[in-house]
Amino acid sequence: MGRLVRVITCAPFFDRTSFMHSISDLIRQLDERTTSAALLLKKAQNQAIKSADLNALAFVDWEAAQALAVQCDAALAKGNTRGVLRGIPISIKDLYPVRGMPTRAGSRAALPSDAMDVTSHEAVLVARLRAAGAVIFGKTNMHEIALGSTGENVWTGDVKNPFDPLRQAGGSSSGSGVAVATGVGVASIGSDTGGSVRIPANFSGVTGFKPTHGAIPLEGALHLSWTCDHAGPLAHSVADCALLFEVMAARTLEATRIARVPRFAVPASWLRGRLSVEVHDHFERTLARLAALGAQLVEVDTPLLPRAAQCFTDIVQAEAAWVHREALGQGGVGFSELVMPALQRGQTLKAGDYIDALHARAAIAAELDAILIGCDAMLLPTSAVVPPLRGQTQVQVESGSATVREAVLGQTLPFSLAGVPALSIPTGLIDGLPVSLQVVAARGTDDALLHQGQWLQEQVGQRLTPFVMQ
Repeated sequence: MGRLVRVITCAPFFDRTSFMHSISDLIRQLDERTTSAALLLKKAQNQAIKSADLNALAFVDWEAAQALAVQCDAALAKGNTRGVLRGIPISIKDLYPVRGMPTRAGSRAALPSDAMDVTSHEAVLVARLRAAGAVIFGKTNMHEIALGSTGENVWTGDVKNPFDPLRQAGGSSSGSGVAVATGVGVASIGSDTGGSVRIPANFSGVTGFKPTHGAIPLEGALHLSWTCDHAGPLAHSVADCALLFEVMAARTLEATRIARVPRFAVPASWLRGRLSVEVHDHFERTLARLAALGAQLVEVDTPLLPRAAQCFTDIVQAEAAWVHREALGQGGVGFSELVMPALQRGQTLKAGDYIDALHARAAIAAELDAILIGCDAMLLPTSAVVPPLRGQTQVQVESGSATVREAVLGQTLPFSLAGVPALSIPTGLIDGLPVSLQVVAARGTDDALLHQGQWLQEQVGQRLTPFVMQ
C-alpha cells in the first residue's frame, strides 16, 4: 500500500503512567481509600478551569456533583460500593437529557418538547450510569444538533482542539473528546451518527467506541437520524470504553481471548487516494508493525462503499428534518447557517430517493457483513487528515483537494450507516497532531472487537498528552 517511512515516536500506550486515568485503577483506589470521589471531582473542576478556553463544557453544576461525590465517599466508608462506577466523574453530551440540567444540543432553535423537560426526564443510558454510581457533573458542547463533524458552532462558540486551539476538535461530540483529553472528568458519553464519537476521539487523542446499532438504548435522547444514531463512550483506553459499554448496554462482556494470530482486512482499493500523504504513511507504518508481530493483513475489495456517502447524506438529512419538523415549520428560527441548508434539503428530499437510500444502505451493510465475518476486524485510519484549522473547508489528500467533510466524515460514516461496531484508537502524532487507527468488526461482535481493540492498543497504541496537560 505504499512506502514505509521512519516512525514518529511518542510514549507507548501501556507504559507505567498510562494507567493514571484508568477507570479500573481509580475504582481500585476508591476501594482502597487512597483517593475519593470528592477528590476526583475536584481534579476535574481544576482541569475545567485550566482548559476553559477550549470550550468543552455546555453546562456544569459542580455544587450538586460535589454533594453526590460526598455521598459516594460516605457509602464507600460504610462498605457500600454504590455500583461499579462508585464515584467516577463523567460528562454527558448535550443531546442526552440529564435530570436537573438543560438540553440545548448546541442550538437556539426550539427542540422537540420531550428533550426540554429538565425536571424528571432522563435518557436511559444516563439513568444506567447514575445507577452504577457515576458522578455526572455536566454536559459537553457539540456541533449544533449533532449535524456536523467540525465542532464549530456559532451559538456556543467553537470547541477548540487541545493539541492546537487553532484547529478543529471534530464533531459532533466535540466537547466530550476535549473533556476526556484534558482531564475534565475521567470519561464522557457521546453519540455517533456518522463518526461523532470516533472523529472527536481521533482529534483529541483519546479512545472512542461506537457499538453495534441498538446495543446501547437511545430512549430519551434527542435523535438526529434513528437509522444511523448510536451512543458510545470516549475514554482513555479500550478497557475503559468496555466497562462503560457494559454499564450502558446492561450486559457483561464475554471473556473472549485472542488465541491465534489475528486476521485483519484492509480496504486498500477504497482508501487509495483518500488519505493525506502523512496519514497514509503513518497508517503504513502501523500495518508494518502489526505484520512484524505476525498479524495477517488481507486487502479486500469494497465495490459498494463509494456509494455510502450519498446514501448516508440522504437518510440523515431526511430524518433530521423530520425530527426537527416543528421548528422548521415555524421558519427554522434558531438554526444556524451551518446546519440550515442540510435541514432544508432533508425537507425537500423525495420519498423515492429516501427509500432508494435505505435499499442502498442494506446492500452496503450486507457487503460489510460478508467481509467482516471472515476476519477479526477491518483496519483503516479514523480520519483521512490530521485536524484541520478552524474555519478550513478544503484539505489536500493524495488524489487532490477534498472538502473537510469528505476527508473527515467519509472515513467513519459507512460503519454508522451499516450499524457495525467500530473503535478509534490513538496511534501517534503527525507534526504534533493526533492520528488514530479505526478498527471495525462484524455486527453484534462488540465483545470480540473490544478484546481485539485492547490487544491492538497494547501493540500500536500511543498515549497522547495535549498541551494543557503538560
